[in-house]
Amino acid sequence: MALIQRKLKQQIARFLNRKEYIAIIGPRQAGKTTFLKMLKEYLVESQGVASPNVHYLTFEDRKLLHSFRQDPIAFVRSYAGQDNKPAIIMIDEFQYAASGGQKLKLIYDTMENVKIILTGSSSLEIKAKVGKFMVGRLLTFHLFPFDFQEYLLACDERLAGVLSEKQKAIYNYLRGLENKLSDAGADPFAKQLLPFFENYATFGGYPAVVMAETETEKQKLLNDIYDNYILRDIKGLLELATEDQLYQLTRVLATQIGNLLNYQNLGKIADLDYRNLKKHLRILQETFVIRLLIPYFTNKQKELSKNPKVFFEDLGFRNSLLKSFQPLDQKTEGGATIGNVVYLLLKRALTEEAELNFWRTKAGAEVDFVMQERGEIIPIEVKYSRYDQPQISRSLAAFINNFKPPRALVVNKNYFGRKVFINCEVAFAPAYYL
Repeated sequence: MALIQRKLKQQIARFLNRKEYIAIIGPRQAGKTTFLKMLKEYLVESQGVASPNVHYLTFEDRKLLHSFRQDPIAFVRSYAGQDNKPAIIMIDEFQYAASGGQKLKLIYDTMENVKIILTGSSSLEIKAKVGKFMVGRLLTFHLFPFDFQEYLLACDERLAGVLSEKQKAIYNYLRGLENKLSDAGADPFAKQLLPFFENYATFGGYPAVVMAETETEKQKLLNDIYDNYILRDIKGLLELATEDQLYQLTRVLATQIGNLLNYQNLGKIADLDYRNLKKHLRILQETFVIRLLIPYFTNKQKELSKNPKVFFEDLGFRNSLLKSFQPLDQKTEGGATIGNVVYLLLKRALTEEAELNFWRTKAGAEVDFVMQERGEIIPIEVKYSRYDQPQISRSLAAFINNFKPPRALVVNKNYFGRKVFINCEVAFAPAYYL
């Protein structure tokens, strides 16, 4: 089976000839090992690097890990490139290396013609063990489960091509680079794309799950990801004797996607005091289980005092916690599920300079997402229903009236369109094109 090309490869490619080492961080089972193999193929076939000079290692191999710990310089020198050519050493699961950051700094500062590309499944451990020693010497990238376009590449390459063109137009519109997204009206590809999109919202983007042929297989793989990988990492980081509280907390969070966190209720259900609850939530973020979204306020002091919303990094993982794999139109929280997917797609597609928040007033007006970039604020509202003409909700109208944004986007189920409201250009586009 052909490897599914990941977008991250294009982002990393321009940095492969630089001296800095590269760290690729992301959740377990997101495809980091496969990505390293894909990267090796690219280096050999497209960059002219001799295959013997590119080495893949994993520190789950305790013999290799022991050799690295004992003498990192000799360890790296044993993989030196042939004919004095640079060696590229890819080290999977680098977080297992005790004092790994200090050893990497020693290698970086004393050895020429060596470039190390490492991976890790916990940003917390990589930051603690590597980041502080490698300031200015390490470039960090993230690899997550498939986004929807990568998912389509695995399922229907033709539709992935259709999505790519319209997706580019949407993000150019959000950045003010393009005015027209598509001809107004129902999207002719909706009937073809919606089943894939809703399946993605149900089973998520873990590569092994996407490739599985039956729903039974998908559910089994998702359960295993939680039991054998996620739980093991988090339990170790939190130094837990049992995982009962962790299990209760993750299940409650799974029911709360798109909602404001209530720390008091969470602590009571999970039997955690406030300090330990915050620690659990931080670890869940650092191990790529959840993300917390803070509100948008013009007064930053208020922003820090308001509760965030919670989203899951993968919807298949979230649904496996609740054993909730029924079709989207049968879920009471179907709208929240799509909101979670839209959040993930936005976060992965927007530039690092862009900031994403949500907006909510005491009176109950709410806009799902507020994008801030280059001094502009762009509201993005998710209304997962069928449209046949432009419709602007009261909440979006209130935001436009208060903040006078130049543009807005209404994400829906099937419709392209536009409407001008108080000098704000409001575009409408289907969710699956994000």
